[in-house]
Amino acid sequence: GCYGPGVNLDKLKDFHRRRLQVIVEAGPDLLAFETIPNKLEAQACVELLEEENIQIPSWICFSSVDGENAPSGESFKECFEILNKSKKVNAVGINCASPHFIESLVCKFKELTTKAIVVYPNSGAIWDGRAKKWLPSMCFGDEEFELCAPRWRNQGAKVIGGCCRTTPSTIRAISKALKETS
Repeated sequence: GCYGPGVNLDKLKDFHRRRLQVIVEAGPDLLAFETIPNKLEAQACVELLEEENIQIPSWICFSSVDGENAPSGESFKECFEILNKSKKVNAVGINCASPHFIESLVCKFKELTTKAIVVYPNSGAIWDGRAKKWLPSMCFGDEEFELCAPRWRNQGAKVIGGCCRTTPSTIRAISKALKETS
């Protein structure tokens, strides 16, 4: 979440603008801005949606390394301020964070927004950026996802899935659990 002193709002918008235009030209049903690390990048995404007058539903999902804040250390309350004002952002959420954090984050997000909440955690493995490898940790298997997905939905998550180190089998387990408990 810390890109250095030379990266400001305009640079982030310049970075994302052409990518957004190309994706919009392809005609997607939904735009997902994922793994956002800080308020500044979320603001850049929101402003681009406005400036480009994007009419495609979108969501913005943050990550979290501590289960409390964005990776930048900013509170989610700070990060959601701009998202809550936007009519272009239809949902907010968390992705590529440990599934151990999801329950408390859904509860927190419920207090911070009226927008739909999206969650798609990773398996719980930890990425070591220096060594460029996944480290084993207290990972969730399909059975844990199957148990937790209905709780996440009952707490307020509207879209539930999986990110890094989850598998098609994980998604089937989530889908099965949600169908059985609906």
